[in-house]
Amino acid sequence: MPSPAALTVYAFGATSFLFGIINLLSPSTTLSTLNLPAAALPAANGNALAAIAMGIYYTLAAWQENRAFFTLTVPMRLLTTAVFWWQGGAWRVPAVWEGIGAVSTGCALVWGRNLSSKNL
Repeated sequence: MPSPAALTVYAFGATSFLFGIINLLSPSTTLSTLNLPAAALPAANGNALAAIAMGIYYTLAAWQENRAFFTLTVPMRLLTTAVFWWQGGAWRVPAVWEGIGAVSTGCALVWGRNLSSKNL
């Protein structure tokens, strides 16, 4: 059974992969949702590919129970949350997604550590 932290990372990886595929298949939707000009299409496609890759990496890390990876993702995802939030508008939706994922993983890591110390 995967640890609680691994489950949060699996969820984040799966949604990242899914959003990447959706954005790659329908980049015009991404552009309009985020109020980006048509000239941003190459960047949107690159972002979609990065989301797909990130989904694969996160899923692999979850399968490996890579707690160091889990721990290092929390501050980075919180930074991403802040940057997206400060962009305002439609960028606040991915900010919330990142923030919930980061806090969930952080809490799951603490909870898992507390469970391990109680079992000693």
